[in-house]
Parts: sequence; structure tokens; C-alpha cells
Amino acid sequence: MKPIIVKKGDIRRLLKESGEIDGNDGRISVAAHILYQFGDRIVFVKAYENEDIDLKIKNRKNDYRYIKVIASQNGEFHIMDLPIGDRRIGSETLYGLIMASETFGTRLRNEILNMISFEMKRRNSIWILVDKDSHAYYPFTTHSITEIILHDVEYRFERGLIDRNLEIRVPVQFIYNYWQRYLKAKNRTPGEVWASMILQ
Repeated sequence: MKPIIVKKGDIRRLLKESGEIDGNDGRISVAAHILYQFGDRIVFVKAYENEDIDLKIKNRKNDYRYIKVIASQNGEFHIMDLPIGDRRIGSETLYGLIMASETFGTRLRNEILNMISFEMKRRNSIWILVDKDSHAYYPFTTHSITEIILHDVEYRFERGLIDRNLEIRVPVQFIYNYWQRYLKAKNRTPGEVWASMILQ
């Protein structure tokens, strides 16, 4: 499907057409947020539907940014599915390897990281998690999202909650806490993090 070019003057109409006008935050809402913050430093924002990305941004440095938007549902972010029962590693599956492992060791981590990387498709995307209840936007790099997914898988491993298909669903509160720790560790404001991801 042909992408929508999002401009400041069209935002209200696009929000209404997409059903996001009443706080149902999605790709147009995120595009609006980016344009309002960095409009003079953005060449264009394109919104896609049914693609592996939701937004494509070109900044004044002629660099492109690819954005995946995930809105919360029922207090959780559904980040991705990992069909570990189908992932072959030699003569066994990743599910079999996990179930046969006594500890969450280096080999297991590396195999899970390989699968996450494969499932992500675009490895340099920006992931924006949108809390639909508080209308808070949390921008993360692929590296941070990978850490979050790995943490979720390890949590399940330790509690014996591994299934053949892992639906990676992370509580909004966990993401909020992770974001606060990230800001503190980097000694940055949210605006500085947004600018570093979108413009630099």
C-alpha cells in the first residue's frame, strides 16, 4: 500500500481518519509528536500500513529513520512472537535446546539473540512504545528492545513458563521503570534521547 506523507497541516484530518483523534495512539499520533518536536529539522514523515515499519523519516542530514510503533493493550506491550518450536538448530529446535538446558547460559543466549535478530528484519529501527492510558511515548533502540525481550525469555525460563511459541508481552509498568533507569544511566532528558535517535 502507498505510504501517507504526514504534514503538520494534515495531522488533525489524518488523526480523525485513522481513528486516533480520541487518544487511540498509533503511527499518526507518533508522526505528529515527532513533527511538533522537530518539524523544522525533518524533511518528511511517511506512514505505512501492513509493512514491517510504521514510519519512515528523513531528517535534514538526509539520513533515514525507520520506526516501529507498538501501542499498549490491556496494560501490556505485545512486542513480538518467537516461534521457538519452529527454529531449527542442527537436528533439534530452539525449544528443545531451552527445555534441555539447566541454566540460561551463553549458548542459549546467543541462539535466542540470533532468532530475535532474524525476527526483527530491520535491525536499525527505532521502536516507539505508546502507553495508550497515559499517552506516554517511549523510544528505544533495537539494542534496548533486544535486551527487554531477552529479559522476558530468561524470566520465563527461570519460572518454567517456556512454550513452543513465545508471545513477548511486557507490562507497561516494566517499560516505564526501564525508561526511567535508562534516562538516569545516560544522564539525559527525554527530549535529548528523542533528538539523538531522530536527528543524529
